[in-house]
Amino acid sequence: MIELIRTINDTLAAGRSLVAVTIVTSEGSTPRTAGSKMLVFADDAIAGTVGGGLAEGLAITAAKGVLADGNPRLMDFDMTGQASQGADLICGGRMRVFLERLSPQPATMTLYAALADLLAKGGRGLVLTPLEARDGFASCLLLPDGGLVGRDPGEAARKAARERGRGITAPVVFTQGGQRFFLEPAASPTPLVICGGGHVSRPTGLIAAMTGFRVTVLDDRPEFANAERFPFAAETAVIDPAVGWFADRPLGPDAFVVIVTRGHAHDADALAEALGTPAAYIGMIGSASKRDAIYDKMLAKGFTRDDLKRVKSPIGLPIEAETPEEIAVSIAAELIACRAALRP
Repeated sequence: MIELIRTINDTLAAGRSLVAVTIVTSEGSTPRTAGSKMLVFADDAIAGTVGGGLAEGLAITAAKGVLADGNPRLMDFDMTGQASQGADLICGGRMRVFLERLSPQPATMTLYAALADLLAKGGRGLVLTPLEARDGFASCLLLPDGGLVGRDPGEAARKAARERGRGITAPVVFTQGGQRFFLEPAASPTPLVICGGGHVSRPTGLIAAMTGFRVTVLDDRPEFANAERFPFAAETAVIDPAVGWFADRPLGPDAFVVIVTRGHAHDADALAEALGTPAAYIGMIGSASKRDAIYDKMLAKGFTRDDLKRVKSPIGLPIEAETPEEIAVSIAAELIACRAALRP
């Protein structure tokens, strides 16, 4: 989302309008899931995708109409049975998309600048848009502290949006006071903290960044934790193991942790700290014998067998990986699978 928001802001700053196409719901076998987004520009260029194929082509055509008249709309695509009718579709599900024109008006530019700032800081919010906007841009950004950026839709709509938006990871459409609203969660990429900046960390972090994780790399050696070595990382930091791997860096329930340090002792310290957090995923590299030795240390520290069940070790999916790059693929695949399993 961050890249698309940046593109939106650049386009608006250049004085051009565009259309945002977002999948609201998807059922059955569809090429992309709810929340996937595509931008359509006046010159017919696009950014992002809602799955390609016939459905995307129809959405692009409809976006031209939205760009012309400014009226937001919902579109339904039923791809069941299309393949048997000769259409070039490999999927067989249904999906609904929302199309909205974004124009270089002050309100629009202020909202998307605020949204970019929120995401850059790792924040979360809700973007609320009336489906029957009658007098120009009427979206607003609901902030987690109760604040609002944009046009106020009224107390009843705000309250309904916050209640409906609690915990959602994909857009929804709801009705309040006889008016339909499109509600979209805005959240930063899944935070991934890699403990260790060695030879496995680089390809792991690169693939993770490419697949939507916000990568932080930690190491106690400056030559292994720096922006030159990890240009794709959102953050690199040199830590003092005596102080702690995650000191001043709290891990929330959406955080992923990959432990690939240079030695057993560092792995054990990082694991003990990670187990004390609500992190969604904890993975540790190493053989089964190394894992068991470190687990014995964890049990001696007072952790339980149930605590250790949270840990993926040996880390990564079993694909017979050998090289650092192959190991990185197996780790990234496991990260993606675990992230998907957390979605409702």
